[in-house]
Amino acid sequence: MSFLLSVTALSVVYVVVARLERMPALRFRVLPSPRPYLTTDLVWYGLAIVATAISLFVFRPQLTKLEIGPIRHAVAGLPLAAKFLLGLVVFDFVSFVVHVGLHRSNTLWNVHKVHHSTLHLDGFATTRTHMIENLLRFVPGQVVLFVMGVPAAVVAPVVAIAAIYGVSNHSNLGTNMRRVEGLLVTPRLHRRHHVPATTQYNFGAIFTVWDRCFRTLIQTDTTPDERYGVPGEIDSYPQRFFPAFRQPVVQLRQQRAEMLAATPEAAGVAE
Repeated sequence: MSFLLSVTALSVVYVVVARLERMPALRFRVLPSPRPYLTTDLVWYGLAIVATAISLFVFRPQLTKLEIGPIRHAVAGLPLAAKFLLGLVVFDFVSFVVHVGLHRSNTLWNVHKVHHSTLHLDGFATTRTHMIENLLRFVPGQVVLFVMGVPAAVVAPVVAIAAIYGVSNHSNLGTNMRRVEGLLVTPRLHRRHHVPATTQYNFGAIFTVWDRCFRTLIQTDTTPDERYGVPGEIDSYPQRFFPAFRQPVVQLRQQRAEMLAATPEAAGVAE
């Protein structure tokens, strides 16, 4: 799957989802019109395309050399459909682990806050992701797949489907899909992750099995009047591109300064 074809397909998905999630019969809540900070998220989307290009043209040629012989031979003997399913499951599990890490690490959480900063959750909110996070999200999973010997012809559509599925999960679609939630993540489940009080739940991107195994699945409905955003910073986290792009570094510097000021040595100097 070529790079341009993938970008085009994803762009079409954004447009289609944007139309569907605003239809009265399908929407979860009424979205503001015109969409706030659309230009900001378009810039984030452009940056995501750059990160994807780096992943594809810089990292992937090297990653394809990582395969381990015995595992590669086992994977090579699988039918194409089995290779694809295996690739999707493994990639999604790695994405789950990375996502949990983004929340558990103070440093990575400062980067991930950008994604949680959106105040109006819709398909296009998927684009609001820092470039560093884009690489963290998509490169480790590919590393594991290539180590296993999954061919690039399978890895490419797996990554593309993961990206497309993410648009659906972040959408404002309010249709009842509870029947598939035993296996698949739905917009209903993922929007709960963007409510500040429950950001430590529902980390899964495609399959719900990981959250079930690690007891991080919550199935509480989100009400239309609940707010999305960064916990404790809903109204203060920057919404425009350049301030938001710098914010992880700004906050890391502030945290470092606070830590240094809190050390006994610093306290002694202050006295």
